[in-house]
Amino acid sequence: MLTLSGCGGGGGGGESGGESDPSPVYPTPATIFSDSFVDGAGWSSRWTHYDESGNGDSWAVVNGQLLQSNFLESDALQGITSYHTGAFVVLVDPPVYTLPASYRFSVDVTPLPNPDADPSEGNDVGIMFRYQNPQNYYRVSMSAKFGFTRFEKRKGDVFETLAVNSIGYVDGNAMTLTAEVNGDTIIVWIDGDPVFAVKDPNPISSGTIALYCQDKARFDNVLITENPLQPTVAISSPLAYSIALTPDDGTTLSVEAVVLNTPAGGSVVFSRDGVSKPASAISGNVYSASFTGVPNGNHMVTAVLRYADGTEADSDVNLTVGTGGDYYVTLGDSITNGVGDEIDSNNDSTDGRIVSIQGYQARLANLLTTKTGRPQIVFNEGIEGERALEAVDRIDSILDRHPGANKVLVLIGTNDSLDGVTPAAFGGSVATIANTIVTDSKKVWIAKILPTNPPDLNPTRDTLIRNYNLQIIGITNTVGDSIFLGPDLYGDFYELSSHYTDTVHPNDNGYQLMANQWADPLP
Repeated sequence: MLTLSGCGGGGGGGESGGESDPSPVYPTPATIFSDSFVDGAGWSSRWTHYDESGNGDSWAVVNGQLLQSNFLESDALQGITSYHTGAFVVLVDPPVYTLPASYRFSVDVTPLPNPDADPSEGNDVGIMFRYQNPQNYYRVSMSAKFGFTRFEKRKGDVFETLAVNSIGYVDGNAMTLTAEVNGDTIIVWIDGDPVFAVKDPNPISSGTIALYCQDKARFDNVLITENPLQPTVAISSPLAYSIALTPDDGTTLSVEAVVLNTPAGGSVVFSRDGVSKPASAISGNVYSASFTGVPNGNHMVTAVLRYADGTEADSDVNLTVGTGGDYYVTLGDSITNGVGDEIDSNNDSTDGRIVSIQGYQARLANLLTTKTGRPQIVFNEGIEGERALEAVDRIDSILDRHPGANKVLVLIGTNDSLDGVTPAAFGGSVATIANTIVTDSKKVWIAKILPTNPPDLNPTRDTLIRNYNLQIIGITNTVGDSIFLGPDLYGDFYELSSHYTDTVHPNDNGYQLMANQWADPLP
């Protein structure tokens, strides 16, 4: 069903019975636009499509849902800045100038599995809002392949990550993605749970909506309404299922939340594991508090917004907030990304922090959590086909996206050996990567590169890999305490054909071996 209504109305509000009424009633927000795609081809008069992948998108209404059915993953931006491109449909009727600057937008999204274990499984799905043109918008994207949900802003050719976690989607599971833009404040919900809350100091001021994906996905029940008038609180930091930053003392946990529609005389109270503390307003509708003496481990953080009479107006809870642990980023090519991992059931961490379908990251996080007795998170930033020089180009964007990371794991060089990059050129690039990471106040471990399977399949390539590993040894022998030699994956995988899925990529057993070997040298 298609519904289009005016943008006026919905005013007034506030409490219906004064401060003595514990249950104020707010008007239902006016509907601006809705679309449930029941009119078949008529959808194309309301939406227009863009394909940035170059692979050819395919959109059609099937059984009352908008279906995109082609593989659209692209390295056009991904290989340089590590931000992803695919295809999207943009709402053009009603035209953008009839939409208010602020609104709430929701849509049902179902990422779909591909037949026959297609290796393109797990690519992005998401939503875009305050979309002005292909170079200016906000976007929430989810990936099972990389294991993330990211809230991003694009202005021109510059992407910025406003918030990120390491939880991807599950193929075939429908989700409702919701975003409310209210002036400079944005809150994102997944299935009704506030996931991200941001006050953007340099916001995109207005724009329409779009539906985004890199692969087969269904979209339905698009709804844009005026902003609700109910008081709303959402924790902006620390995120649920995260490793929280702590100062040098390691025992102070800072908490922030944003509030929409703050009631007159209202207040915010935070709690950590049941210990409460009143919040202070630090910038308009942003509230904060700090808890001291916080022990290492996982915690529950709660924010409660109260009316002037002390009754609860709204609340938000973030679970599994880790303190005292480490925040790892893994950098590399398709081997880091997890290509060839044919079993996805062991790629969710036991604590719920990582949800993905491939790679060694979740398994490494489990091992490190057990080893250290402290919570750990490991992000996947591997890009298929990447060479060391290309990693130099995107290392800054990765570090910008993970300001809370304190450790980086690097495995790069397999594609360099394919392209015949000289050992000196390879070593120069890896040294640049390592020094950039250290300059950003992070420690880095560099692993020796896996051999091809078997090593004598291509003697020329194997000779290059051996020489690359000598370069890595030299770099990690650099004076200092921030660049370390990682596992000897060359020796670990040498002639171990049972742990490969092809000539270069590990299979599931191989990725388990990688997790084991990475865990060994890490503190």
